[in-house]
Amino acid sequence: MHYELSFIIGPNVPETEHKAVEKEILDNLKKLDAKITKEPYAIGRKKLAYPIKKQKHGFYVFLEFETEETAGFKNFDVKLKHNANILRYLLIKKTAASLKEVKPRMTTEAKTRSASETKPSFRKIGDSKSKPEVKDVKLDEKKEEIKVDLGDIDRQLDQILDKDL
Repeated sequence: MHYELSFIIGPNVPETEHKAVEKEILDNLKKLDAKITKEPYAIGRKKLAYPIKKQKHGFYVFLEFETEETAGFKNFDVKLKHNANILRYLLIKKTAASLKEVKPRMTTEAKTRSASETKPSFRKIGDSKSKPEVKDVKLDEKKEEIKVDLGDIDRQLDQILDKDL
């Protein structure tokens, strides 16, 4: 079976220790006889949509692996839950359809039908109906542009969220 593990490392863990957390997880996977298909890759520090364990930021890490042994997943799940460095994790089983990017294929009937129903890309001048002319009218409205710094918006949102908590 093919699985994908996504987890968020807390911001209180220094970046120098992230490899140690990843290695700990990889060691647990090796105990399950898992074959790593995609090495852990980190997206980096991102702001969370909502606080998790009173933390507003986290480091996202993803990895994929294959294993046939599912009996040890319960123990692996418990280890992930009790790991203080991990804020949240998600372990999903990938199906064969999600592994391959499936492109919709046209059947031979649809190909022949669409080829026979082609329409010419041109029109005769006499066939077109007369359309009334539309004149463009320019309005001299001046819009007021208010420039706002994204950093200011983030700070204001943090203040609002802090008040609610």
